Amino acid sequence: MSTTKTFSLCIHGGAGVINKENLSDKEKELIVKDLNLSLSAGKEILSKGGTASDAACAAVVRLENSVHFNAGKGAVFSRSGQHFLEASIMDGHTLKAGALANSRSIKNPIEFAKTLMHRDDIVMLSGTAADNMANQLKHELVENNYFDTSFRKNQWETAKSLSENAIFLDHSNLKMGTVGAVAIDQNGHLAAATSTGGMTNKIDGRIGDTAIIGCGTYANSICAVSCTGIGEYFIRTTIASLVANLMEYGGLSLEEATHKAIHEHQAMLGGEGGLIAIDNQGHIAMPYNSQGMYRGLVNELDDSQKVYIWNTDENALK
Repeated sequence: MSTTKTFSLCIHGGAGVINKENLSDKEKELIVKDLNLSLSAGKEILSKGGTASDAACAAVVRLENSVHFNAGKGAVFSRSGQHFLEASIMDGHTLKAGALANSRSIKNPIEFAKTLMHRDDIVMLSGTAADNMANQLKHELVENNYFDTSFRKNQWETAKSLSENAIFLDHSNLKMGTVGAVAIDQNGHLAAATSTGGMTNKIDGRIGDTAIIGCGTYANSICAVSCTGIGEYFIRTTIASLVANLMEYGGLSLEEATHKAIHEHQAMLGGEGGLIAIDNQGHIAMPYNSQGMYRGLVNELDDSQKVYIWNTDENALK
């Protein structure tokens, strides 16, 4: 556990085919702005002594409300032309977790996941049952077309044309955008949160790693991890909890464990994506094996707030 009253926060807005030629200056500016707003939302809570789980949730909500990421408002279209959302959150201090999959109506899935985290009778809900409980608990619900965006619709049309005769679509050439946050608060407690709309043109009912504790999201007293990429590979390698296991039982550092998880374990199966992670000393790792990954961090120790798409701090370029 951390011995100093400091905090750190790291976020991601998804990994995938993000090349400089196809990202306009205007779009990049808007994305960087939303990443900074997410960092600021989490930092405000942590700086006032708030919990890591509250900060991670607040940071993710900001990203869910943006059209630029594949979560909440910017969620992708499924094969039937609908949006099915999933999210999860885990508190490393209590080992409590909440998760949901295939919601069609919850405006901010991560907030409902946090509600489930505080219950003792359930960890995960899916589909209509999740939407019904969210409604009973006064979470904001929206019509499914609230999540429509022209960018995601065009992406879906492209995906359909590429996969008309395919059972499973190769997603490696489509921009992703799952969002997540990991944090350590002033008490040294860790938390991780992740939210997504899944994969473009996914089969209705498909559930990815984001909704599964230990695969897309994990936190304990050692580290907190949030993943982004092609979910099937993260599920098969249980990447999020693998990082913690490599540290606890393998004696690896956070940097070593996260590098092995991304560049060896899931990459060995043909997976693509990345993760963000933080350990109980506030160290941060953000490895990825895709062309780019939207990510950012704020660290109280040096009062820095940085945002990356590739390898350069985008804030420093202003």
